[in-house]
Amino acid sequence: MTLHLPTLDIVAVFTTLVAAGVSLLAWYRHRDAVALRSWAAALVLGSVGALLFSLREPSTSAAVFVAADGLCVASFATMWVSMRRFNSSIASPLRMAIVVAAITGAFVLLVTLSWQMGAALRAQSLVFSLFVGGLALATAWETWRGGREDGLQSRRIAAVALAGIAAARLVRVALLALDWFDIVEPQTADMVWGYGMYVSTVCVLVVTFGLVLMANERSERQLARQLDGRHA
Repeated sequence: MTLHLPTLDIVAVFTTLVAAGVSLLAWYRHRDAVALRSWAAALVLGSVGALLFSLREPSTSAAVFVAADGLCVASFATMWVSMRRFNSSIASPLRMAIVVAAITGAFVLLVTLSWQMGAALRAQSLVFSLFVGGLALATAWETWRGGREDGLQSRRIAAVALAGIAAARLVRVALLALDWFDIVEPQTADMVWGYGMYVSTVCVLVVTFGLVLMANERSERQLARQLDGRHA
């Protein structure tokens, strides 16, 4: 069964917006977990990027493709700094914004230069997948690393799902490389990647669910410590 890629783009827009709403609702309950707010912002950026990409046509300007991919890279960069903020509240929103802007700017510059040099579209898709996969993997590591300090069991859910996104992007890189060397047909690569997109969309929802669980678990532990302190 072949999954329809434009339909998956629309599904990704809808699911990421729902996940953003869930993150905001969780933040209203756990105001100390500021990472939930920036995580919602990351999901909104990703949904706008996916929406732009779903509107692509053969006559679409290259600037639209760059803007769509840039928003998605900014989304995953924001996810990474959000997880760092969850682990340590030292990072200020301004510093987080600067880091996200620097990563996104580097990606846009690299893709724009490659476009001007006449690079094939699959080469630009390769760069995009490497950026997104690398950021997803960095976020997974940040999630796992934080678990060594606070011991939150729910971190495993988010870390595994983030690793799933990174793995899907690595599969995309492999498919693009095989297509480049004419080892697989473009239709076959698109068919396989349809399942990769589906897995990535599901993983985004799972990561959001895991982050909400992390905020709840941390809040419960803080409440338990306060009660123990009163009884002591």
